[in-house]
Amino acid sequence: MRWDGEKLMRFLFFVLILLFANVVYAQENFVYDDHGKRDPFVPLVSSAGMVVTYDEDLSVNDLVLEGIVADASGNNAAIVNGKVVKTHDQVGPYIVDIIAADHVEFLKGTERFILKLKKG
Repeated sequence: MRWDGEKLMRFLFFVLILLFANVVYAQENFVYDDHGKRDPFVPLVSSAGMVVTYDEDLSVNDLVLEGIVADASGNNAAIVNGKVVKTHDQVGPYIVDIIAADHVEFLKGTERFILKLKKG
């Protein structure tokens, strides 16, 4: 196939149009609609190597009671989602209200949620 002057100019014009369209398209801002879920494009680990937590997005179903440490004087602590918490500590939007020997009670506004320690 020979390229005469007219075919070459048409080809170059077509390539320039494609490049221009690509530049214009690439400059549009894309906004991800997360539908209330965690954005999968946001990293889970920071540049410093720390795990990024999105505590404000926690639902009560995301809370996992892993253990309770109770002593005779009532200075109880619990392990919730891998963190040691005491009474009045905050886990996401929830405040630890009561730490008993077998359960932890959380408050979110006027709502009370109870997490029981699983036996096993």
